[in-house]
Amino acid sequence: MTLIETRNDAPAGAVPARARGRRRLVAAAAMIAPVVAAALVLSAFGVASVHNDSMSPTLHGGDLVIYDRWSAPARGDIVLLVDREGWSGTPGALLVKRVVGVAGDVVVCCEAGSGRLVVNGEPVDEAYVHDARPGGAIPFRVTVTEGAVWVMGDNRDASADSRLSVSQPGHGGVAREDLRGTVRGWWG
Repeated sequence: MTLIETRNDAPAGAVPARARGRRRLVAAAAMIAPVVAAALVLSAFGVASVHNDSMSPTLHGGDLVIYDRWSAPARGDIVLLVDREGWSGTPGALLVKRVVGVAGDVVVCCEAGSGRLVVNGEPVDEAYVHDARPGGAIPFRVTVTEGAVWVMGDNRDASADSRLSVSQPGHGGVAREDLRGTVRGWWG
């Protein structure tokens, strides 16, 4: 049997070099982790202000919205989008609207009697719309193209939205690349 003798010339209480390196790594990670987390949050979410009442009664001018940049919107979601069609009178402005149709949906205005929108043959209950004719006053029938959503404001009488471009190529659909995010909350 061979006995190996070890010798430690380090003063009492000294931390070995390997342990010092680990401690430095942990300290650096503790300082960097919050910065990385903040960067991820900032890249995933944004804040915007609402400038008119086209989404009333849900949103009003002066409200702030927080939006998620990464998720795909679904029917019923509120989205922030770039106004490529000039609906607002300021092409390139950011608008806030509700998604009423996604790719492949057939959106029709309006159900006889109630004036409700009909999506894929089913009348849509939109409790957030208080207009007498929730689908609007102008009849239309569109099929939402692939890679697009169809949007309307909750205040249908005062909203410039997809209905203004029904006769244009794309039939009022907003290209997914023009969406800036899905609204996740608001205050005002």
